[in-house]
Amino acid sequence: MRFLLLIMTMTLSLLATDVIHKMTPKQLHVLQAVRDVAKSIPDKNGKTYENDMSAICLTESSAGNHIIGDFRHKKSFTKASLGPMQIQVATARHISQNVKKLRWLNKLSDVQLAGRLLGDIKLSAKIATYYVILLHENRIDHFYAISGYNGGLTNRPYYNRVMKNKDIVDRLISAGKLS
Repeated sequence: MRFLLLIMTMTLSLLATDVIHKMTPKQLHVLQAVRDVAKSIPDKNGKTYENDMSAICLTESSAGNHIIGDFRHKKSFTKASLGPMQIQVATARHISQNVKKLRWLNKLSDVQLAGRLLGDIKLSAKIATYYVILLHENRIDHFYAISGYNGGLTNRPYYNRVMKNKDIVDRLISAGKLS
């Protein structure tokens, strides 16, 4: 039993190392930009969420590789999940109503806001970080806050993927590829 556990651990370690080496410069740039923004936005207790935000970015868009999601069955492009953090226009509007620094987003049309979500990594990260902070303030614990990012109250498969990606982020930091 211990031998099997050791083999599984080594295999997972090798797979995670392989993922680290397959990260493109663009993906590393996106993750670092997300981290930099998240570090600059503390919650009311001074805590920042750069590791969570990086892991969410990996989970949502493979660090910017897939910047349009949930579009197949939608009637309008503005209903899709957009950008490296996969934010919907409606979510961005909700956050802008709750965060004074983002109220200027209300002046944009849905199409303009969708374009900004697609093309502005830092704006996407800023909205997403404030969203995670709001979720942490309104949910019981970390699990429910992270689950809520993907919609709904509980989403264990999503949470588990984010936590696996958080391990990858930790390895990228240890390897000096992210700060």
